[in-house]
Amino acid sequence: MKLAHVFAAAFLAATPALAQPASPMPPVPESMLDELLTALPHQEEWAMTADPDPQEVARFVALNPGRERDVRTILSDHTRCLAPALVATTRRAIRVVGTRLGADKVRRLIAFYRSDDLRRMDAIDAAGQAGGKITPAQEEELARIRAANPVVAEFAAGIQNIGGIVAEDSVFMNEATRCATARAEALQKAKLKQP
Repeated sequence: MKLAHVFAAAFLAATPALAQPASPMPPVPESMLDELLTALPHQEEWAMTADPDPQEVARFVALNPGRERDVRTILSDHTRCLAPALVATTRRAIRVVGTRLGADKVRRLIAFYRSDDLRRMDAIDAAGQAGGKITPAQEEELARIRAANPVVAEFAAGIQNIGGIVAEDSVFMNEATRCATARAEALQKAKLKQP
C-alpha cells in the first residue's frame, strides 16, 4: 500500500510535525470524517492482495527447498487474514489524524482532494513516474500547490506517524495476533522451517 501517494503528499520532502493546538478544539463531526475518507484519492491502492511478499517467500523457500507451493499457500492465507483488519485500521487511523487536525483543516483537506490542484499534481506525478522528467514549470506548479495547501503537509506528517495509532488499536492487534497464530500453526503443521 502506497499511503504517501494515497494522501497526495509524496511530493512533500520535508514535512513539519503535526501541530497540536494550545487550546482544545471542538470535536470533528463523524460525518466530516466520513466525508474525508470518501474524498481521499487513489483508494484502489488500499486494496490488499493475497500475494505474499516476494522477499518473505524467498527467505522461506531458501530454508525449505522444493516447498514453495506450501510456503506460498500459508503466506497467502496469512495475507488474506490480515487484509480486512489492515484496511479497517487504516480508516480508523485516518479518522484519528483528522480529529487531531480539527474541523477547519479537515474541511480544507476535503476541498483540496476535490480540487483541480490535486488533479494537476497527480498528472505531474504520473508524468514523473512514467520516466519523464518534471519540467521547471511543473516544479513551479508543485511549489504553488504546496504553498496554497499547507494542510496537506500536516496531514501527511500525521499519516507518516500512524504506527503509534495502529499499535494502540486493540481491534487490529487482536486480529493480527489471531492471524499470526493461524500462520504459526500452519507452518508447524506443514513442518516448514522459519527464517
